[in-house]
Amino acid sequence: MTVATPIAPQTSPVLGSRSTENFRTWVRGALSQLEFRRRDVSFLLGTDEFIHHERRAAFTPRHVTALRHDLESIGLAPRIFAVAGTGERASNDAGETFADAAYAAAGAEVVDAGQTAGLGPLDVVHALKEPTGYESDFQGPILRIGALHLASKPPGLCRMLARRNFAAILDGGTIGNCSYLAHGGDRTPIVGSMSRFAGAVSGRKVVKGLDRGGHGPGTIIVVGAGIAGMSAIEKVKPKAAKLIVVEPYLPAVSRARANLEALGYENYEIISRLTDEVFDDALGIVFAHRSGAKAAEKVCSHEQICRMRHGAVIADIAIDQGGSIRYHGYDESDDATASRDKYRKLVTPDYIYYAETNMPREDPWEASEVHGDSSLPYVTALLALVAHHGTPEAVSRRLLAQHIRVFNPSDPLPEQGSIEYLEQDLRNGLQLAVTDGELHITDPDIERNSTLREWIQSCANS
Repeated sequence: MTVATPIAPQTSPVLGSRSTENFRTWVRGALSQLEFRRRDVSFLLGTDEFIHHERRAAFTPRHVTALRHDLESIGLAPRIFAVAGTGERASNDAGETFADAAYAAAGAEVVDAGQTAGLGPLDVVHALKEPTGYESDFQGPILRIGALHLASKPPGLCRMLARRNFAAILDGGTIGNCSYLAHGGDRTPIVGSMSRFAGAVSGRKVVKGLDRGGHGPGTIIVVGAGIAGMSAIEKVKPKAAKLIVVEPYLPAVSRARANLEALGYENYEIISRLTDEVFDDALGIVFAHRSGAKAAEKVCSHEQICRMRHGAVIADIAIDQGGSIRYHGYDESDDATASRDKYRKLVTPDYIYYAETNMPREDPWEASEVHGDSSLPYVTALLALVAHHGTPEAVSRRLLAQHIRVFNPSDPLPEQGSIEYLEQDLRNGLQLAVTDGELHITDPDIERNSTLREWIQSCANS
């Protein structure tokens, strides 16, 4: 058994205390200790429906190359497929996209969605978001990883539940925690990477807006010192003659102070709440305080915003949870688009207001690269575990034999080896499983939600 050893932190506090490349290397080393019952494994990179203008890809061609390299380096013989059009919407400023030819050059067999049912048994399927319709036609049983968004009751997942052609479905947004503690990375690495990216986008928008208005450096406020907040703090530095960080959580304050010094900030202040005086003559504010799926806290009023300098820039990452500014026209029933439109009318033309319902979609090329970096080690681990245990069903049973365990930074780590840490991460993300034809809801939050539970059961019985 290989014992997990801490990895030296990298220099950027925004990217976390360990790089994704270091974590990928650690995972590869852990998996190389396994004995394999089979050498051949199969992987499919899936596409996402164009819902809410989603343009990101789960893997770029670079990740396909890396996946093949990592699997072959530990003695496996992977067969990798990519559905045609996987990266055709993930454009950059130059209009480039991830073309099918690039995936083929990276070592993937590019197939049309309608051909995937004839590929034969697949071991692992990965897409950015929830299953699409063609996934229910896979021979299965498969291990499937991607963001599920169960609250939207995705029809593709409903069809898979009816077919029961999967061994396990894992939500990439909830994978993590144990390896986080072992290596100092993000608590949930995949969703954490997107939070970091959202913070970077918002910080760049503040700088760009102030440049456009001809404003020099001044006071910049960042509400929240978590992953998104620290990422925004790094990006606003060129315009932050003075930085004010709002963070009430004491452990986060200590981390923020260390990170600010590492970033070279000298004129900064960390406070627990916003007051009227904080806004006086401020040039920009980033709301990066949202946490989880609950409605965002209204941390300031419209009247306080109006104390900022004319032409100041407001970036609100919390718009998809209702936004951060208290005003008379707020309605809990408004969706993110309606909330954003109301805020724009509220603060313009005096201020520049920036908010998108999904900020990483603003730069789908780079966001795809970041997402793939965080999900690659777990896809590699799933495929290696299939080779080790023999089948996707055996991997699912192995994960089901464990309990969800969420550790705090102050908790002692269990005396486990590297593989057990990875399996704990994957168990924490396991949402649904099928063994011997029986469906299991394996996440307690879903089990407690009667609406979701009834929807899942109705799909499974259809």
